This record gives sequence, C-alpha cells and structure tokens, in this order.
Amino acid sequence: LAAAIRDAGIVGLGGAAYPTAEKLAGATAAGIETLILNGVECEPYISCDEMLMREQPDTIVLGARILQRAVGAQRTVIAIEDQMGAVNQALGDAVRRAGAGNIDVVKATTLYPEGGEKQLIQALTGLEVPAGGRPADLGLLCQNVATATAVARAVTEDKPLVERIVTVTGNGVRRPRNLLAAIGTPIADLVELAGGYVP
Repeated sequence: LAAAIRDAGIVGLGGAAYPTAEKLAGATAAGIETLILNGVECEPYISCDEMLMREQPDTIVLGARILQRAVGAQRTVIAIEDQMGAVNQALGDAVRRAGAGNIDVVKATTLYPEGGEKQLIQALTGLEVPAGGRPADLGLLCQNVATATAVARAVTEDKPLVERIVTVTGNGVRRPRNLLAAIGTPIADLVELAGGYVP
C-alpha cells in the first residue's frame, strides 16, 4: 500500500503537500492507534472538501480503510463541521454501506482555525501535540479527506495525483464555485471558468 501511494505521487491535500508515503512511514514506526480524516475546512470561504464529502463519500471511506490498514490504526475518525448536515448524512451512509464499524463521523464546532491539524486534534481528543512534536507522538495520524480520496484512487485504479477540487471564490469573482482542476492549471484559467472578475 505504501509503495502504491508513493508511486502515485500522493501528497497531503490539506495545504502542506507533504509526501503521504513519508508521513505514513513515520506514523507506522511510531505506532498509530487512531487515524483522523480532516474534513473541516481551514478557511471560511473554502468549500472544496465539503463538496468532495457530499459527492464522493464512498471513495473517502475506502481511502480511510486503506490508510487505516497501511498504518495499523484501530479506528478512524472523520471530522466534519457541525453545520455540514448533508455531509454527515452522506458519510454516515457510506460508512454503513462499507460495514466499517471502526469508522466514526464526528462533528467539530465551526470555529476558525479549527481545520488546522493541531487545533482539530485538541478539539477532538483534548490532547495537545507537544511543541516540536507530531501527532504520531500521541498515537494519531491526521490526513485530509481529499488525500484519502487520492489514496483510494491510487490503490484501486492505479491513478496518480493529477487533479484536485479547488474553490474559486471571493467578492471579486463573478460566479464563485468549486472546480475539478488538473494540477498545474493557471489560476487565471480557473477564474475565467468562474465567470471572470467582477468589474
């Protein structure tokens, strides 16, 4: 599993873009009890992860199961914002379809910057990642839901990381939206697809 993830070029899609295979190797060596999939958006106007969780919950759950197995975790927590009712329903249904009794969907309070890895871990577990430490020091591994989706595609479809959903938004954008974009797409092209800038 780790080789397939490495060969597909999977990186963390929560923003840091750290190589997922390296993160998994460190977590496995440390001994992981719980995998946390972060579906809490880290910025107020971003909604790409919310859209992904609504539209592709089964792929996220499959990615969770693959990551859980890869690091030997006993359970997975998929963290979502408390106001994501449709997401809660979609992921809950996907967990039931998969018969994954060791995966829980948990609501976190929508409060900036709750989507940050260390803040989310503290909110979910009450534990604080030590200064200079990593979540693995607490027996935890945190991955973004989009990363889990990319992992599922890499392992089951042999698909490298070549695209991701991005949010194009703001007062200056004519028709804010989420777009599935090839990695390397110029921002100007994405803005054009969102109707261009407001004059």
